[in-house]
Amino acid sequence: MRRITLNSLYLIITLIALLLSSCVRDLEQEGIYTEGTVKGLVLERASQQPVGGLTVQLVCNDATLSTTTTAADGSFRLPLTAERQSRGCQVVVSADSLYIGCTADVPDHGFGRMEYDLGVLYVDGPGLPEVHTDSVPANAIGATTATFSGSVTDDNRSAIISRGFVYSTLQYPTLADGTVSVGGTLGNFSATATSLQPGTLYYVRAYATNGVGTAYGLQHSFTTLSGLPTVLTAAEVTLLGGGTAQCGGTVTADGGFTVTARGVCWSMSPEPTVSNLHTVDGSGTGTFVSTLSGLQPSSTYYLRAYATNANGTVYGNQLTVTTPSGLPTVVTSSATAVTATSAVCGGDVTADGGYTVIQRGVCYSTTPNPTTASPHTTDGSGTGTFVSHLTALTPSTTYHYRAYATNATGTVYGEERSFTTNN
Repeated sequence: MRRITLNSLYLIITLIALLLSSCVRDLEQEGIYTEGTVKGLVLERASQQPVGGLTVQLVCNDATLSTTTTAADGSFRLPLTAERQSRGCQVVVSADSLYIGCTADVPDHGFGRMEYDLGVLYVDGPGLPEVHTDSVPANAIGATTATFSGSVTDDNRSAIISRGFVYSTLQYPTLADGTVSVGGTLGNFSATATSLQPGTLYYVRAYATNGVGTAYGLQHSFTTLSGLPTVLTAAEVTLLGGGTAQCGGTVTADGGFTVTARGVCWSMSPEPTVSNLHTVDGSGTGTFVSTLSGLQPSSTYYLRAYATNANGTVYGNQLTVTTPSGLPTVVTSSATAVTATSAVCGGDVTADGGYTVIQRGVCYSTTPNPTTASPHTTDGSGTGTFVSHLTALTPSTTYHYRAYATNATGTVYGEERSFTTNN
């Protein structure tokens, strides 16, 4: 077997090198290049602004061939050799936590070219959070407090720094207005605002802040409770007699503050207040009964229920009632069993006028219109019929008589009658 001498080996290597050099020169002469460059420009999608400092890699079949970073203007350049071009490559733009990377295929043309321009590659920058505000239900609203709820549905690739609610008496409140903050990131959350003004219209929005800024949910409005109770006057007034009556009312809501006094006030003038005569019938909500006293006969009174809490006093609907005359009514009976010196008569007290009849009987005289200053009988008390016996009369004399009834308001008389005693 013939050995290859050192000189022979050197000659072979020289021939191969000349051949390769000739091939390269031929490729270059035909405009086909053994090395090329992949370039592109990286922009942030929403703003169209260049993004510098991102990592850009040339990856072929999961093998990383070269790595660079984007310049301040977002540009990058990566080398690509001819033998790799036919295998299919990708440029991968990776990013920090604020960006989502992207990939772009390098065109496969077999022999390569001087430059591959991938054009503009877009990355998605972080965005404002997505926030939702729930409407404020009635049972979450007080006079000075309100409970809100909402949710952060997406942080848009930037961690939530804070979240909560903003509220104001002006529309579209911001962090410069009233704020109640809660911790957490994504998901549902709620919080309670305090020190609100009673009976006031407020606007509220949920908010969430991330590295990009603060976003707000839709605006909702609510009105705090007035802080005053609500009260209704009872439907009827019952006259009890003796200058008294019964009424009452119902405190249907305390306005968010404890009702400290309730009752009925009354006056002979419309719209009575607690500055007028009034009862005090407990505290809190619910129904109560009031007894009015000292009413004058034959008088019209105005009355209404009231309720008082820390914010003031409110009144229910107004009622009117007219008291009776106060005087009883009485009817005179006919005289019977008339003799020379006696007679039997009487009467019927048909109504006491709202005051107990304390005395009743018959008064008589030989002159018309006898009164209790004249001779008279006393025949019990109260309403109903009674019998009176007149004695020590003068024979053959005409007497005038009438029944009477007396209560706390005075004395009234029945119709006048007469009879003549016997001889």
